[in-house]
Amino acid sequence: MADKTISSTQSTALVRVGPSRVSSALARNRLGVSSIVFFIVSAAAPLTVIGSGAVLAFANTKTIGIPIAYAVIAVVLALFAVGYVAMSRHITNAGAFYTYVAQGLGRVPGVGASFVAVVAYNAMQIGLYGGFGAVLASHLTTWFSWNVPWWALALGAWLVIAVLGVLRIDFNSRVLAVLLTAECLIMLVFNVVELTNPAGGTITFDSLAPSNLLAAGVGALLVTAVTGFVGFEGGAVYAEESRDPKRTVAQATYIAVAFVGVLYAVSAWALTVGIGPDRIVDAATQQQADLIFNFNGGFLGQWIVDIGRVLIVTSLFAALVSFHNTVARYLFALGREQVLPAGLGSTNRRTGSPYVGSLAQTVLAFLVIIVSVVAGLDPLIDLMYIGTTFGGLGVIILMVLTSISVIGYFSRRTDTGENTWHKFVSPGIAAVLLLVVLWLTLDQYSYLLGLPSGHPAVWILPSSFAVFGIAGIAWGAYLKSRRPATYAAIGLGANSVIGRASQDLPQRTDSSGVIPSVTSPGLAMGPIRHEVFRVGSDHPVGPVSRVLSEAFVEGEIAEWLVPDPEHRRRIYPAYWAMAVEHALGAGEVFAGGELSGVSVWYPAVFGPPNGMPRDLDQRIDVMCGPYAPRFHALHRAMEEAHPAMPHHYLAFVAVLPELQGRGIGTALVQHRLRELDVAAMPAYLEATNRRNLALYVHLGFQPTGSPIPLPDNGPRLYPMWRPASVHRGL
Repeated sequence: MADKTISSTQSTALVRVGPSRVSSALARNRLGVSSIVFFIVSAAAPLTVIGSGAVLAFANTKTIGIPIAYAVIAVVLALFAVGYVAMSRHITNAGAFYTYVAQGLGRVPGVGASFVAVVAYNAMQIGLYGGFGAVLASHLTTWFSWNVPWWALALGAWLVIAVLGVLRIDFNSRVLAVLLTAECLIMLVFNVVELTNPAGGTITFDSLAPSNLLAAGVGALLVTAVTGFVGFEGGAVYAEESRDPKRTVAQATYIAVAFVGVLYAVSAWALTVGIGPDRIVDAATQQQADLIFNFNGGFLGQWIVDIGRVLIVTSLFAALVSFHNTVARYLFALGREQVLPAGLGSTNRRTGSPYVGSLAQTVLAFLVIIVSVVAGLDPLIDLMYIGTTFGGLGVIILMVLTSISVIGYFSRRTDTGENTWHKFVSPGIAAVLLLVVLWLTLDQYSYLLGLPSGHPAVWILPSSFAVFGIAGIAWGAYLKSRRPATYAAIGLGANSVIGRASQDLPQRTDSSGVIPSVTSPGLAMGPIRHEVFRVGSDHPVGPVSRVLSEAFVEGEIAEWLVPDPEHRRRIYPAYWAMAVEHALGAGEVFAGGELSGVSVWYPAVFGPPNGMPRDLDQRIDVMCGPYAPRFHALHRAMEEAHPAMPHHYLAFVAVLPELQGRGIGTALVQHRLRELDVAAMPAYLEATNRRNLALYVHLGFQPTGSPIPLPDNGPRLYPMWRPASVHRGL
């Protein structure tokens, strides 16, 4: 039921194309739960964490408590995730931490958090190049006597990642799926060997004793554990590209935390069982990262050890890919909202990737690698160990701020549907626990780095986050005073471009001298225009549903559904609010004419379109009362006639009655059709009257099948199909 008020004219409205605002949207519906889990867990690099991070923690802290530290941090992060994913159900933005702080604590602190996030994630990503190059160089020397410089290998990985960064995100997820599956399988094999060959013939649980957390150096132990989890929060970064952000991000985050927590704790504990809790510290000190391979090689043979060494390299590569994508999306989010240069907010129209942000991160990584070579830095210590530890500290700071932001966000909203545990209790507990971890980390930072307490790096590294945070706050304050339009759009994500649109063209008046304008809460007023933008899932339902309700309240379908006009005006607002609430989460909502026109699309690529809530029938019964049977009949008729082949479904397109005939509806349809043509994807709709058939034919649609009759002598719907790559008339 697409079109009742699309337009009565065939004039073509201007729709901006190319790498401007229209391309300031990431590719939608590319990632499911499993794909996001692959990104999250790959960023954690499990085999590297256990084979290197955990072993070095045994050696450096001289304690056996890393297994219990992993378990405790997993619980802390699970508590943090409760509020974090609750926010993700209401805010869909690639900026994640930055956006949540901006929405919960204010825009100025949000900009400060964004600077911290960009530095922390870049440190994690670029630091891993050192580990990748050094580990692979060591293996090549051992296996083939090839003396290849670490930086040459790092630049080889850099080049591949630069290419992957501008490709489709789902292609990246498939690469990570293969690498991660192999990595986890070898870890499980090692765990079985270690547990079935315990030192002294007895399985012990000494390393899981809580008393290990009371030993000296517990701060170093905890920050090492936290660093191993960094990347778990990445689910929200991919929310705009997921198929159902409100469910996908939550499920992926919980699965990732549980999986990684259990994998780390069990793997680190199994290693202490195989080596012996009384010998693990000495063995780790002597053998370092070779420990896990030397032990398992004695039982499995050299071939399995060599496979494990290869997978250490692929583990680092997978983490590099994952963090590169995270950084690119943070830069994209900040560019889209013009906190950083607007060019960073562009996406490739073919792949949907944030290619400018990706290239910017690629250039920065190249410069750091070159400077490291010139300065003679150690790739394992100076780049990987210090870089990832430094980045992990920044992520802890961001998690503390985000936990507090969750409380601030929900304390100002009473209609979110979240319970007290999600809104206040869990984030509050997480904030306290993370503050303890942060304090211990800062207090024992010299211990963590293995440097004297007076060494300059011990205070320069942590203090740099304060410097970047203050710089971000100062920049946010500048935006507030000098660039109010940009400031007002901070944290709005996909809605930010709508908020700025009204500021970009000169004011114009109609024949009566009045500036025609439409407003939506939190967005600026402005003239009616024909640019089309995607509406983010965190946008208020009311302004969008109002357009549909007012546009569809008159006409044959409306009169057949609810003959009494007074009853119809009572029922329609609630009905369309329900439809829009669902569409913002499961569909694709576009706005035109400064939210005076709306189109709603649903992808039907992997099955029928998810066009209405699961409890639709019950809600219609409550809302529509005696008119419910006809609403049920309408939905059943459309479902039965719906085509089965992959396509995108134009469910609704509507324009406010007083603004119809200006080409806004045409612009809304054309905008999405251009993107579908690039993707070679067909489209389908049901026209609600014969008057608009000619317009749809002009846009490439053709009638398909028989008209859809409605019972009780009701009107007919006209199904129409548009094949892929139809450019005529556009």
